[in-house]
Amino acid sequence: MTPEDRDAITGFFDRLKSLQSERDPEAERLIHQLMERHPQTKYYVTQMAFFLEHAQAEAQNRIRELEHALEQQRSGGGLFGGLFGGGRTAPPPAPVHAPGYRPGMFQQPGGFLGGAAGTLTALAGGFLLGSLLGSLLAPPAEAAVPPAEEPQPAEEEALEMDIGDESW
Repeated sequence: MTPEDRDAITGFFDRLKSLQSERDPEAERLIHQLMERHPQTKYYVTQMAFFLEHAQAEAQNRIRELEHALEQQRSGGGLFGGLFGGGRTAPPPAPVHAPGYRPGMFQQPGGFLGGAAGTLTALAGGFLLGSLLGSLLAPPAEAAVPPAEEPQPAEEEALEMDIGDESW
């Protein structure tokens, strides 16, 4: 374990310690029993939660970037907006990172942080594979019959003109 791993884990648990919300006692007992029965899951649950905390921050950054780009496009700051005296473009929003973020932290080989992305990828792959197998083995769903399309007003006028205009 690297010093960065130690700091990340400690900081993560410090943030969790400060949470104050009601917990379902029955769910808490079940989680405790399962953790005692499968102690190795504590490591993977911590890895996943830490990784997802950072993934959520990155997703929020990407949403902010896309919203900014869309706003710039709408306000005339598009591709050629400045060429013909269009509006000035606002600077993109500064990224916000989860606590303890360091660039490349999940790309380091081995260790707690380096294995977090692999753990989540393996878990997500298992979910996808299970979903795929479930859909392949499930009985076929009844085909939905699309509703009959009603002609649009423009189409109705065109039909009336064809029928009513006998001059051609």
